[in-house]
This record gives sequence, C-alpha cells and structure tokens, in this order.
Amino acid sequence: MSNKSGYSEQKNLSSIQLLAEVPTLIETLLSAIFSSALLLYVDLLDSLGYIIRYALIIILSKKLSKNLQYEYNYGIGKIEAISSLLCDGIVLFGMFLTSCISVYSICFPSKPSDLLIGVAGFKLYDIIWDLAFFVKQRKILKNHHSAIIETNYAAALGALLFDVIAFVSLMAMWLLRNNPIGGYISPVVSIFAVIYLTVGCIKRIKTSLNELTDKTLPEDQQMKILNILTKHYNSYSQFHSISSRKSGEVTMVDIHLSFEEDARVEDVADLQKQMQEELNSQLGNCVVNIIVKNE
Repeated sequence: MSNKSGYSEQKNLSSIQLLAEVPTLIETLLSAIFSSALLLYVDLLDSLGYIIRYALIIILSKKLSKNLQYEYNYGIGKIEAISSLLCDGIVLFGMFLTSCISVYSICFPSKPSDLLIGVAGFKLYDIIWDLAFFVKQRKILKNHHSAIIETNYAAALGALLFDVIAFVSLMAMWLLRNNPIGGYISPVVSIFAVIYLTVGCIKRIKTSLNELTDKTLPEDQQMKILNILTKHYNSYSQFHSISSRKSGEVTMVDIHLSFEEDARVEDVADLQKQMQEELNSQLGNCVVNIIVKNE
C-alpha cells in the first residue's frame, strides 16, 4: 500500500482523535480543579499537547498525501523529520513542566481528595478510547512506514500507558487517601511516566536530527555496501567514494566509480540495477546512484 494512502488514513484518524480529545481536555481540567491531584494536571498538559499534535498532523498529512514528486525531487524525508521533531518537541516541553511540578509535590505533599473515585471512572472511559485509537494506529503502521506514522504510534502507545497508570494511581490514591503515603503516589508515578516518555522522545529526536543533517549510514551498513562493491570489482576500473544517508524510510547511496573508456552505458545501468537489488535485500528500501568519474 502506498504512503499516500497511509497519510490519508493518518489524517482521518488524527481528525477523530482531535474531536475526541477536546471533551477529554475539558473533563481533565474540571477533574484537576475539583480533586487537586497533580497527576491530573500532568494529564492536562499531556492532553493539550495531543490537541496541538493532532492539529499539526492533520495539516501535514493532508499536504503529504498529495503528489509532491515535482515539488520535492529528493523525497519528503526531511519534511517528515521536521514534523516528527516538532511533535516530539511539544511532548518533551510538557514532560519538562511535569517533572518540575512532580519534584515540588514530593517536597510539599498534599492529601488526596475524596472525589478521586469519580475521576478514576472518567479515566477508565478514556482508556477505552485510547485502546481503540491504539489498535487503529497500529494497523496503519503495519501497512505504512514513515516518521510521522511511527511518531503517532509511539504517542498512541504512550497515551494508553499513561491513562492506565493514571487509573491505577488514582484508585491507589483514593484507597490510601487517609494514609500519609497517599500524597506521594501521584508525583512519584508522574516522574516514572515522564522518564518513559522522555526516553522515547529523545530517541526519535536523535533519529530526526540524523536525517536533517544528512548523517552517513552506520559503519555496519557501510561495510555491506563495500562488500557488494568488492563482489563486482570486475565491473569498474576504480572506486572513488561513497555518500550515504537516510531519507525517511529510504536509504540513499551514491557510489562514485570510474570505468574503462570502452564501457557501455548499458553495462553501468546493469551494474546499478544489480547493486540496488542486493542492497535492497540487506538494507531495505534503497536507492543506488552510480556517479561516473574520470580516471
């Protein structure tokens, strides 16, 4: 299935998620005000971040679902990397604020509210929606691979895990509301949730920055390219250099070679085709270009 279809599916899903997240934001705001639970303020920041992300994804998916072959000749890998970077940046900023509030609450704990049992009921309702969206997002990811879709899959998983943790924590806080330990549950759980989500964000940000800066392929992948070059050493007269990078889900490899004066264009084209097929089997989706150099 084409990425164009994948972007259309992502746009439709994100539109539904945006509509569903607005009442969740209002519900979380009211719950946070009446219960004064830190975990719900964390959830409020998270919900606001999701709304911004969904709106951004809808705009980008609509743009990327069009035919951009002539507008972006080298593909849309950098656009996807920038989009992923923006989305993860929103999450990371929210997690930073959450960690600051959590540390403050550990230093100055407060007694949990008796209303938490009602809030836990709302959170159970959110989990049902999260699970439905996660299943749909996982289905899209299985059929289409791109930085945007992978980022949203990670976000959907994070939302589901966070709401499950929040539900269990709210129940524990309500049961221990008359125990001093109850005041520490929310900030401690929030810190663990922040650490989990932050690690995922940093990994994706690193990948996006590597693509934006055209970082060369890892050494093990470059060795695979050199092995294939060695295999075809009779097909060219001299090897000069290799330029490689990732562009979204595509691996771009430019090989600079020299050929004998009597070499035919057909021979160079056949070599390029053979090397691309072999690299596709080892590196995945790969585009190989042979740059002919003078001796």
